[in-house]
Amino acid sequence: MDNDASTAITSQDFYPYWIDESVRFADLDPLGHVNNAAISTYFESARVALFSDSGNSPVSGPLSVVIARIVIDFRSEMHYPGALRVGLKATRFGRSSLTVAGAIFHGETCIATSEVVCVLFDTTARRSAEIPAAVRARLTELAG
Repeated sequence: MDNDASTAITSQDFYPYWIDESVRFADLDPLGHVNNAAISTYFESARVALFSDSGNSPVSGPLSVVIARIVIDFRSEMHYPGALRVGLKATRFGRSSLTVAGAIFHGETCIATSEVVCVLFDTTARRSAEIPAAVRARLTELAG
């Protein structure tokens, strides 16, 4: 990734969709840092909220969302207690998938960034499903 792209993904201005999170004591590793599993969970919470707000809740209904690829870059330490903001941006749409960039911020500090390929999944047919036009339009509006 070039420096311009790296700078963009660590800027709060890059992300149109946001949720708030709090660091829980249970999120810490033995060194007192927020652990990598908790960071992944913060990103997951944001994605679930985004898909729910788009009209396609991944926890109910015939369509869910599965992860085909996830990359997380850990950029700064985070400790307890703390208030976090998680930002998301849809960077690419396919027929049944979309790529979502994300970042976690504590104040102005970027704690971690992610890139996730999400695939819409038909839970009855057990295969990928085309993103419905209304869901695609709402995802674009919220996070495009």
